[in-house]
Amino acid sequence: MKKFQLKFFRNRSLIRKIQLLSEFEKNDTYSLKGLATITQSSKRTLITDIQTLREFFKDSLAIHSTKFGYSIEEIDPDGYLKQKQFLVKDEPIFQLLESFFFNEKYSLLDWSLALNLSEQALLNYFKKINTYLAPFHLQIATNPVVLIGSEINVRQFFFVFYYESAINVNTLFPSIDVQNTVIEITRCWQDKTQLASAFSYFSYILYIAIERNKNGLQVHLSAELKNFYDQSKPFFQLESLHAIIERFFDCTFPEEEVIFLFICLICRQKINQPALLTSELVCEQWPEIKQLAHDFYKETRGSSFDESKDLVWLESFFIRLKLRELLSPTMNVSIDDLTQFVKEKFTDEYQKNQFFLSHHELVKRFYDPTYLDDICVSLTLHMEAIKEENWGRQRTIAIIFEGNEYACEYAESIIRKYLAPFHTLYYPDAGELSPEYLQEKNIDLLVTNYSEYTTEFLLEVECVLLKSFPDATDWNRLLKQINPRILRLVVLDNV
Repeated sequence: MKKFQLKFFRNRSLIRKIQLLSEFEKNDTYSLKGLATITQSSKRTLITDIQTLREFFKDSLAIHSTKFGYSIEEIDPDGYLKQKQFLVKDEPIFQLLESFFFNEKYSLLDWSLALNLSEQALLNYFKKINTYLAPFHLQIATNPVVLIGSEINVRQFFFVFYYESAINVNTLFPSIDVQNTVIEITRCWQDKTQLASAFSYFSYILYIAIERNKNGLQVHLSAELKNFYDQSKPFFQLESLHAIIERFFDCTFPEEEVIFLFICLICRQKINQPALLTSELVCEQWPEIKQLAHDFYKETRGSSFDESKDLVWLESFFIRLKLRELLSPTMNVSIDDLTQFVKEKFTDEYQKNQFFLSHHELVKRFYDPTYLDDICVSLTLHMEAIKEENWGRQRTIAIIFEGNEYACEYAESIIRKYLAPFHTLYYPDAGELSPEYLQEKNIDLLVTNYSEYTTEFLLEVECVLLKSFPDATDWNRLLKQINPRILRLVVLDNV
């Protein structure tokens, strides 16, 4: 369960239990004191919660008490996942949001009876919810009880809540008709990379648009966005999208809804797909964005294989931000979980990017400053993806192991499997290995389990000495030597 969803929950006991499960899943062992700090509750309350969880998950999860605290063991991982999804079935927020989604209108009294809560308790709950709806410029009205705000903001909230957050028994899923529509639309596009996006993403965007449109709730777009769409039509096969939707659902689908879908899809490009948003058409619309991307790249330039490709990806990113902003600034919202991940994993990069965004005049002119932190989260993660995709140092590595033939064969196989796709590997024998060999092959790293070789060639080349039978510590040391960034994301452990 993501923190974003958890904020909307009313049942404090349920929130604690989900927090406990989340912490257990992240760490092998947790002390009672540590869990009390995380859940902001007493040790006595926690002991009761843990016993309740033991009983609820008795067939799928074991919670063990140790001298260091508590740890979990998944007995039936699939069963555990299903039971965890079922844990939140009675939480009021899901009933409320489903009603809002289908534009059902009930009085405060109706909801009081349905949820078995007093009207005052409901009003207090709505006040809490409104705090977390504020970034989407939404709020709950009470006469009748409805979700009010612009239609695009409403859709963005539903999308984030149901698609970007955790799945549970209350999650709304796109219908089979919607999924079939997406399949047919995708097939109709001759160039499958034109508006390529994740199947589930496309399905959710279309599902929300169809259901809201059926209830008379339509999006309203700016003239600037409509103008961009009119100029873009020759580049994309959008007539098929319109016709297929109307045929599947036997309804009139307004052009503004088609534009909305088009913008959502074109902004969903993956980094390894052709850059659709850096054409002359787009550059004519916002030529300053090219300068913005260049200015940002000056601050972050590194060991890239192809700087021109990096710049294309950055230009595409800033254009996507602009298009989303034209739909609504809330389209650039980042959920709490993503923000926390980025700030913890890429602290320095985030702070550096935030300084750039907050001081650059073009950023101030093009983007809503209210969402600068959200934009910084996205930019930081996008830049890290560029680094992983296109940066690095391709090493030329000599590998020589001595000792038991099967141990050598095993270690060499691991290196070949995980390093060969990106680096050049050589396997000299003892007779070949010499300063001349290292120079001829342009070797810049020697990996061995034989200390004599590191002593002999240390002045010639970087060396990594592994144990006779390499363990996780050895592989971590090798990975750090080749790419220190990887240990921020993946650290091997001896199990």
